[in-house]
Amino acid sequence: MANRFHAMRRDTIKVRVGNTWIGGDAPILVQSMTTTKPKDVEATVSQVLALANASCKLVRITVPTYSDAVALEEVVKRIRATDCDVPISADIHFQPKAAFEALKWVDKVRINPGNFVDSVTDAEDFEKGKLKVYESFAPFLAEAKRYGRAIRIGVNHGSLSARMLYKYGDTIEGMVESALEYLAVCEQENFDQVVVSLKSSNPKVAIEAYRLLALRLKEEKFKPYPFHVGVTEAGAGEDGRLKSAVGIGALLLDGLGDTIRVSLTEDAVAEIPVARDLIEACSIVNSPKIDVPELEKDPFHFVRRETAPITFAGTEIGGSNPIRVGERTLVVVPSTKPRSPEFAVGKLSESPIVQLNSMLDVAAFASDPTKYSSPSLFCYTGDHAVPAVRMLTAILEKYKRQDPILLYASIGNEPIEKLKLAATWGSLLVDGIGDAVCIEIPSSTKEAVSLAYDILQAASMRRSKTEFISCPGCGRTLYNIQDVLSKIKARFGHLDNVSIAVMGCIVNGPGEMAGADFGYVGGGPGRISLYEGKEPVKKNIPESDAIDELVELLKNRGLWKDPN
Repeated sequence: MANRFHAMRRDTIKVRVGNTWIGGDAPILVQSMTTTKPKDVEATVSQVLALANASCKLVRITVPTYSDAVALEEVVKRIRATDCDVPISADIHFQPKAAFEALKWVDKVRINPGNFVDSVTDAEDFEKGKLKVYESFAPFLAEAKRYGRAIRIGVNHGSLSARMLYKYGDTIEGMVESALEYLAVCEQENFDQVVVSLKSSNPKVAIEAYRLLALRLKEEKFKPYPFHVGVTEAGAGEDGRLKSAVGIGALLLDGLGDTIRVSLTEDAVAEIPVARDLIEACSIVNSPKIDVPELEKDPFHFVRRETAPITFAGTEIGGSNPIRVGERTLVVVPSTKPRSPEFAVGKLSESPIVQLNSMLDVAAFASDPTKYSSPSLFCYTGDHAVPAVRMLTAILEKYKRQDPILLYASIGNEPIEKLKLAATWGSLLVDGIGDAVCIEIPSSTKEAVSLAYDILQAASMRRSKTEFISCPGCGRTLYNIQDVLSKIKARFGHLDNVSIAVMGCIVNGPGEMAGADFGYVGGGPGRISLYEGKEPVKKNIPESDAIDELVELLKNRGLWKDPN
């Protein structure tokens, strides 16, 4: 992001994909993905047409094998025979031969730097690995140029190469270096029809990685390639939508993102309206130009802002306390029940809170911050919340004040308002800003409190219920992931102290679920492997037994409790 206080959409080159464009002055493009193998021609064509009819502007198809890549010829032929001209992209892992074949038939090919080239881990061979990347990738670019195709360099946090993990560890630096290594080959070969992605199932990681890549491209004088933005395993239902809003929306609010995919464990068509709402909710609106001194800030690594604790409405806020959740009410009743408000406020103007209603109020505060005692609980309620709260924080830091900050919002019941709030708060929370949150929804206090907790959980800031991490499924998935996720939620949803990942396959599964306590991963037809963290603890269990085995695993770890 060029300016934390005045966002502008990042200026990029334009990449042509079939009959459309990504980047430059083109609108942000919505895309999605089929869940079929290309060899199942009828099902694949049916899903592509359904997505196109739902206003999806680019459809990606999984290509797990070379024979699937060959089948793309017939798939695309049948799609075009219906007068559907939606651009088609092929998604490749581990199969360079399939990637070369796919170039013949589709408009765009995604390759994963984590598995496009066999990796090495020996320190002395790290530089030799670069040569190996060039020798394998340069011919692919030559073919893409010959066919007039675009490509995506799609880095996944969960599938970094062994080489990158050896040198950089499981870090955003490793993600960025993976992309830059392949982009360097693109520049050497004078090929610029490239889109880049740095996805993670953790929105915080994704946000930081994209921010860092944008800076590195600029500093090292790479071309400004457009970004494909997404959260890999967002999940389903409102939780999946909120996690996507945090990870994608926060980036859009900073002007980063040229095409987006919302990855839900649902019918792919359900992703499209969510993506369109996110683009609308997170469109950049010019904020007033107010000069505020920018202090040195690292937006690439999460550190919660240091604050002095204060007691408000019977609850300690700030300091080392978790981010508190409040309720808007005229009765102050502190509560310690799970997912109940931890403090309550009456009318903000009548509460002991320093309330700023506009960016002009922020500017006035900057001119005389001593008028308020320190520490005080600060709250901003005006428009342009992201730049305004960032400005407020910069002012507090300039004067070495450690006042806690309350993030407050009053919203209606429309889904788009929840998405916008999750994006706004997600952006600030990932900046380390926010010691308490409070939402006002006129129709339901209970819903407002629940939404506040859910946004904190989506932003990886505080867990208050079972967390489910799940991929949307694709042609590599060997079981009905939507059905299994529903069963796992029903069986484990009463737990509030664990996170469970449900992954269709091993390509990204073990890596993307590294932040989860336990994982349920497809290992073969009718077979499931159970993980604890990154380690497989039970392999190739019959699918019919896998959920019961997962219960036993939690019992053995002392984490199971029977539902009430």
